[in-house]
Amino acid sequence: DWIVERLEEVKPNTVKRDLRLLKPIFEAATWQYDLRRSPLERVRAPSAIDERIRRISEDEEALLFAELVMAENPIVPLAAEFALETGCRRSEQLRIEWKDYDRRGGTVWLADAKNGRGRHILLSERAVQILEALPGRAAGGKIFKISGNALKKAFEYARARAARRARSMGREDLVSVGTLRWHDFRHEAISRCFDAGWTSEQVMDFSGHVDIKSLLRYRHPKVDQSVARLRAMKPNGQ
Repeated sequence: DWIVERLEEVKPNTVKRDLRLLKPIFEAATWQYDLRRSPLERVRAPSAIDERIRRISEDEEALLFAELVMAENPIVPLAAEFALETGCRRSEQLRIEWKDYDRRGGTVWLADAKNGRGRHILLSERAVQILEALPGRAAGGKIFKISGNALKKAFEYARARAARRARSMGREDLVSVGTLRWHDFRHEAISRCFDAGWTSEQVMDFSGHVDIKSLLRYRHPKVDQSVARLRAMKPNGQ
């Protein structure tokens, strides 16, 4: 009954996460009170497939960043471009500090990554340029001196303006820019690595994933490129 009621408010994957949190609590209670079994053993989590398949087209990117640069805080467009260059999660990006930035090595060390281990954020030449352009290096501390909420709101305003601009231009095919999420920068960055022919192991070094299954959720090949590769294949003997 609780699952049914919960599903009226949230998506199935949220309920699955709720159950994962409750499971150790019930297991502890089962042991402490000498119960035969945990009640959750017979509770089935709702099934869900919520994998997001989303690439950012060149026109969408241009339209979005044209609005991001109009943000009141100049850090906003730099933070967005850094996310697209590095595939860094927003939460991780907002935690990195100047003391962990190695310009010569082309990395930023992240001690508390989501994967439970420390990892190096790999920096492209453009990513280095972005960091060098950011203010506040002499003061130290966080590299991106902006709150998560402020960054989120600025991004949402920018994508909404971009969608309105697309409609005013008569480009209905670009109105979908209004559905972009910040996390799509990570999806796009990882997919671009695959587009460039990187191996899965190389992409994992870039993204910080520790298992291939999680990584492949971020791989969204461009269909036109897949078709071109297929057609470029020659039959045996030709």
